[in-house]
Amino acid sequence: MEVAKCVQQSEQQDLRHPIQRTMADAAITLLLERLRAIASRKQRFSYDVRGNSYVTSDLIAAYNVPAGKEGLPDLEKVLEHALDNDAIVSGYRNEDGKIMYTSCRLFTDAPNALNFAKAQGQSSVYNWNRWAEVLVEGVEVPNSLSTERPA
Repeated sequence: MEVAKCVQQSEQQDLRHPIQRTMADAAITLLLERLRAIASRKQRFSYDVRGNSYVTSDLIAAYNVPAGKEGLPDLEKVLEHALDNDAIVSGYRNEDGKIMYTSCRLFTDAPNALNFAKAQGQSSVYNWNRWAEVLVEGVEVPNSLSTERPA
């Protein structure tokens, strides 16, 4: 009886045709490659992975995505989180030259962006309209925070 339940659950988990699974895996691989290529060229970016377009206006607030190796969130986990939520991946190069990726949410107003960031334990939001970080009150600022305009 237990074996039948396991088989039924595994069949329900992925009813897609093998070609569809392969195509989905290929799309994820292409997205990962695109995000890495963008990160190699830019100091800071925000990218809508569903719309395949840059985010260049309004405010971006990061989700609290669990860290992976070296204390940084893995790009694969960030992309998975973004696809499950608001479909925006952001990245910036810290002082050590490492790219910090995160899944983000887009806001048009500062109060909601700041409240969301505070609830997620984030120390700042990024305002693309002004090319500046906006600090969140009551949250400790990490040493790697850069408030300079990206090149």
